[in-house]
Amino acid sequence: MRLRHIQKALVKEGDKFLVLLRAKDAKHFPCCWDFPGGKLEEGEDPFAGIEREVLEETGLKVKALQIVGTYHITLEDKIPRRFIIYSANTLSGNLKISSEHSDFKCSRNIVCNSCEYKMFCNVYNME
Repeated sequence: MRLRHIQKALVKEGDKFLVLLRAKDAKHFPCCWDFPGGKLEEGEDPFAGIEREVLEETGLKVKALQIVGTYHITLEDKIPRRFIIYSANTLSGNLKISSEHSDFKCSRNIVCNSCEYKMFCNVYNME
């Protein structure tokens, strides 16, 4: 199976991170808090890709700064995924979440129980 590249952004506001609540009808991890981001399109520059995804999901224009972590998971569909986590600064825009999410918050404490970021959060001591 071909590896899927998923990108997520740590958008920090002061000492808090922006997290989005995945919609209850999401294919993977419904009703789970998530960082903004999504799939990298074929041939797309990775930094441009995460900036595009954050804009689509939040209405915020961000500048991706650097990769701060990666990890791999394979879900029940048996498709391997490589998650690439970027730090990002907000440049402009008003926060408005897409239909892929049902809520948002900025939080110092990111609760990762039963979600795809359990490993990531443990590695970066985010719980």
